Amino acid sequence: MRQIIQYVSQWLVISLAILQFCNLSAQQNYPDKSITLVVPYAPGGPTDIFARVLAQELSNEIGQAIIIANNAGAAGNVGTALVSRAPADGYTLLFGTAAIAVAPSVYKNLNYDAEKDLQAIAMVGSCPAVVLTSVSGPNTIDELITLVRLQPGKFNYATSGIGSPTHIVTEYFNQKANLDTFAVPYTGAGPAKQGVITNLHLYTFETASSALALIRSGKLKPIALASDRRSPILPNVPTIAEFGVLGVNGSTWNMIFAPTKTPKYIIEKLNRAINKSLSNSETVKRLNELAIDVNSSSTPTSAEQYLRSETQRWKELVNYSKVKLN
Repeated sequence: MRQIIQYVSQWLVISLAILQFCNLSAQQNYPDKSITLVVPYAPGGPTDIFARVLAQELSNEIGQAIIIANNAGAAGNVGTALVSRAPADGYTLLFGTAAIAVAPSVYKNLNYDAEKDLQAIAMVGSCPAVVLTSVSGPNTIDELITLVRLQPGKFNYATSGIGSPTHIVTEYFNQKANLDTFAVPYTGAGPAKQGVITNLHLYTFETASSALALIRSGKLKPIALASDRRSPILPNVPTIAEFGVLGVNGSTWNMIFAPTKTPKYIIEKLNRAINKSLSNSETVKRLNELAIDVNSSSTPTSAEQYLRSETQRWKELVNYSKVKLN
């Protein structure tokens, strides 16, 4: 009996040693093939550009290719759902946006639950929203508010999509400023901005990164930031709060996620590599030129906490603005 016990004990010790060796080997070898980074929007937009800039530097850091996969649709929900159902092995990641925090309050029947199905790896950057008019449009938010109040119901605004963060923050602004205008939805930010350029719409809210080229070329006029502070890239553009309309913050952000149950060592290794990639001065410069405020010190825990706080904040904005979709 004693010999059997000794044999079993020795077997358990050997098995545990083998398991620890295998786990250590797996940690050291990850990643041993290319990683797919899903961008839930079409190619060419600010989210896609940010992802590609980061992917290039991250690929150098981890020694494997980062393949960008654009899976657009339903305000980012198609690509997000795809990653939520992917294997939790660290080889399929999501380049998510603030839309993930907005979706639970806007859509009744989401086919994923971000808090249960996704694990935050790192919060990588943010970008303010900007209020845009045509060259001949109002010069300030005060002028826009006065014009609309004098002729309620006459004017409209362009939006890149019903239920998008910029649509919700525009409706929130309208409610806070007591403005009677209506939304004209487009299938993307590009067509929406073109509608403003040609004076089909009085104004639009868009991310500063998506509008910079048109602002610099003089085709669109930035009259205010929907942000809690001014942007270094647009230092002369005041915030809406400076005109007395408080709480209108439509800043978007980007966060990298993995499917839930992805091993902790993978999450931590990716977090370190991402932060190091975003500490590269050339990468930071390229992203700053896109009006992106880079975050190179995020942890998985701080990213999760930020997601929860943003989900609650956008819930309050959605409830106030009364934007709901099926």
